[in-house]
Amino acid sequence: MLEAASLAGFGSLEAEIDMLGPYFDRPLELASLLEKYHMELAALVLHQDWEGPSQTDDERALSCRAVSFLKHFPFAKLMMSHHAGSKPRGEGAVLEERRKNLIACMQEAAVLAAEEGIVSCFHPNSARNSLFVSAEDYEILFGLLGNTAIGWAPDVGHIVNGGIDALSLMKDHRRLIRHVHFKDRASDGSWTVMGEGAIDYPAIIRFLAETGYRGWIMVEDENPAAALDPDSVVRLDGAYMNDIMRRES
Repeated sequence: MLEAASLAGFGSLEAEIDMLGPYFDRPLELASLLEKYHMELAALVLHQDWEGPSQTDDERALSCRAVSFLKHFPFAKLMMSHHAGSKPRGEGAVLEERRKNLIACMQEAAVLAAEEGIVSCFHPNSARNSLFVSAEDYEILFGLLGNTAIGWAPDVGHIVNGGIDALSLMKDHRRLIRHVHFKDRASDGSWTVMGEGAIDYPAIIRFLAETGYRGWIMVEDENPAAALDPDSVVRLDGAYMNDIMRRES
């Protein structure tokens, strides 16, 4: 993966813990591999259930391991994510409690990270049972994040998939942005290779550049071709991104 991403012109990798395999316990070896391919670690993704008012012992232990891992990678972020899976998100008081619990648990992890100088952020997604999908959901989210050490990692594709104008949302809440995800989406809702969808990514890049954003922009590709021939799709995504970054940033 590192070789394919490097050859496509990308400068960093974001990894979920499961993606790392044994390297999660061998960060110095991973650092050597990244250096070999002239890459950096942009973020470590921490997925947890986080259903209670505070972290469980197991959740706290994994959060601590994630922070210890990141201490070996200056400037890499702790990106927290929550996938509800098949569990219905609920409504009313049930949904409100789940949201508050999620942010409270993430805040515990974010405080641990902050004590080590690590920036944390939350990546909402648009899965069916996600706790934050619509414009109304996002306004609730931003209210919950207001007094925490947790920033926001907008995923443009997921925002659009929730029926929201991504650029307007990012403009309204620019102060919270710590990390950015791109994935392209066609007007019919299907995922596409970067540049073949309906999202105005040049405008988003111009906005980020004009407002002094200096973090990473991570590219994900969820179109079916990515599963069949990932290296070719990475090259296409890299070519598109390098072109618009030169023109717009």
